[in-house]
Amino acid sequence: MRDLDYAYLGPPGTFSEQAISNYCSRYGGRTHQCESIRDIVEALSGDRVDLGLLPLENSLEGSVNLSLDLIYQHSELKLYREIILPIAHYLQAAPGVKKEEIEKIYSHPQAIAQSGEYLNKHFKNAKIVYTESTAAAASKVLDQDKSAVIGSIRLSEIYNLNILAENLQGDLPNATRFVLAAKKDKDFSDNRHLGDSADSEFKTSIICAPKVNEAGVLYRILGEFAKKKIDLSRIESRPTRQRLGEYLFYIDLKGNAENTDLKEALNKVKEMSGYFRMLGSYPKTVIE
Repeated sequence: MRDLDYAYLGPPGTFSEQAISNYCSRYGGRTHQCESIRDIVEALSGDRVDLGLLPLENSLEGSVNLSLDLIYQHSELKLYREIILPIAHYLQAAPGVKKEEIEKIYSHPQAIAQSGEYLNKHFKNAKIVYTESTAAAASKVLDQDKSAVIGSIRLSEIYNLNILAENLQGDLPNATRFVLAAKKDKDFSDNRHLGDSADSEFKTSIICAPKVNEAGVLYRILGEFAKKKIDLSRIESRPTRQRLGEYLFYIDLKGNAENTDLKEALNKVKEMSGYFRMLGSYPKTVIE
């Protein structure tokens, strides 16, 4: 079994880096940072890496639309694994900076939003500065007085920051769902933690669009899964970008597509669809 190359949204210190680093510590592999989600997909399409870690949704902030759109646009891609990363936000600052001194807070918009209640209570008058990543925010506060960053605990290790407060997201369950995507022609049969060969609970993802956009069509599509008592874990609509009012449906289902009932339901849905694509059946991992 050879070591695989994984692309992730960098720089080091992001939650993406935390997720893929923890995953590789369990299963092996080499990580390669990319500057954007689009760069990850281009690295996959150009065979510069084996798999790419794409953020799909956060339990508090919802879906990452760019990832969904790129998966649709690149029909050569398939999903091979789901990774769930519990998210904990920490308020951090350079050594010597005290919590009561902070006047400016840097972070990614999602980290700010997920810490909104805490910030409103403790830093109502602080200036909020949005950055392209939590890691980029950390580098900005290193040489600034009265400034702090919100991000993962990995930032304190990488940038030598002091933790001033923890669990800024509060009691709400906060987790981000990532998927490992790769080209369909890749052979991972020797890597038993990926794809159909994995020993784990499975999920199946599809994209579909009805042949005719009419009243009740989504109800009939979903009814095929209800007949077989197949659980839906998520459904998301995105515009086709071809005609106003036309949408694609991203559907996640519990189970392996090789299961008889699920296979029959999928075949029925395919017959009802003008566009149908199997994104993959894959195992999931919760990374602590």
